[in-house]
Amino acid sequence: MKPLWRQRVRRGGLVLLLGRLLLSRLTPGTALSSWWPHAFARYLKGLAPADLLPLAREAAQAVAADVRPLMRDAIAEERARGTEIWLVSATVDLLADAVAESLGFDACVATRLGTAGGRYSGTLDGPVCRSAEKLRRVRASLAAGRRDADWPACSYYADGYEDLPLLEAVGNPVVVHPDERLCAVAQERGYRRLGPSRSHRAGG
Repeated sequence: MKPLWRQRVRRGGLVLLLGRLLLSRLTPGTALSSWWPHAFARYLKGLAPADLLPLAREAAQAVAADVRPLMRDAIAEERARGTEIWLVSATVDLLADAVAESLGFDACVATRLGTAGGRYSGTLDGPVCRSAEKLRRVRASLAAGRRDADWPACSYYADGYEDLPLLEAVGNPVVVHPDERLCAVAQERGYRRLGPSRSHRAGG
């Protein structure tokens, strides 16, 4: 099995898979955004997290370079106001943490890969961080640090309808190239919008 794993985790293959996991376009209402992290966890079973960090950081640099200009401007505006910026993503923590680091974010809340004996176990540590689970994990992270958020003063930027629980929790919800369902909600509620709507969504 070890030679097989070494063959499957060549630089190009893993970088492409990491990028695809974050950037894959998913159809609203499907279970694919939950399926991907489970599949990725199985793919990494038996591998050491430290061995994959260089590859994750390389992939994260490519992802960060692909951030839309309008989001770069929004991030710069938030930084100028002294805002603490978190990445909240359904993507597995191996990549999400590296992306947050690359973008200079203050914290990251993501789907956690399970480990056992210092290696990936092939399972997830808890549910996929999507929909209401995102809000639950943000609150849990704050509680773990004995902190609370000034929710009316917080902003949340999202592109998919499944992000509605967190959008509803903050005082400044912003939709970015939203899918059709989220676009309809944004129009009805007067949410700020960056970019036109689209007919599909990005994964988490």
